[in-house]
Amino acid sequence: MKSRLVLSVAVATTAGLLLSACSGGGSGAADDVKGAEVSSPSEDDMSKERESEDAEGDEGYSAEDVDRPKIELPGDMTKEFEDVDTDDPTERAVLADQAQYASAVDAAIAAGEVGPALDFYATGEGYADALELVTGFHEDGYRVAGATRYYNRSVTLRDERVATSSYCVDFSHAYSVDVETGEEFPDGDEQGLYSFRQVLNDSGVWQVEAWRAASGGEACD
Repeated sequence: MKSRLVLSVAVATTAGLLLSACSGGGSGAADDVKGAEVSSPSEDDMSKERESEDAEGDEGYSAEDVDRPKIELPGDMTKEFEDVDTDDPTERAVLADQAQYASAVDAAIAAGEVGPALDFYATGEGYADALELVTGFHEDGYRVAGATRYYNRSVTLRDERVATSSYCVDFSHAYSVDVETGEEFPDGDEQGLYSFRQVLNDSGVWQVEAWRAASGGEACD
């Protein structure tokens, strides 16, 4: 049920209809989600971050040195990320942060508020689009639960600070929960293909800067 909201919003992003839940002042849907107003990066912050990244040059980063926020998922939610056959430490770091981004989004949906993890693993449009999803679930009174499988994962390093990655998502054992009544709604056999652009920030985190999605199709068979 609600996974269809996730896919439909993502497809809108693919079509260029960029979401604007945290695009400025004034009241809006995002204002109802706790933490949203303090976690959204401003355009000035993003510009300064890019300038800082350019100035840093080619310094090395170690994922083991990063102090990461803890992500707590509900007891009725499990996420299985298929391993990828690569020994490249940078590729594995990109994939690890890709998985953490997905977990951060679902944790925010479950909690009904934006915690530090979402801001930690996302930036720019990647943050804004995730916030729109969290807001949509919060307004409709649902959260996600069940088992979700992420497979056919891939990663491509574009340069030392930019990568693209993707995965297919199997929603067949996932379901939505009405927060007020506890009623469960199976999501069916829907599959989605998600693609990401990730950038390495000054802390050594491969943040999701933008993402898009489409129905799985042959790529997810």
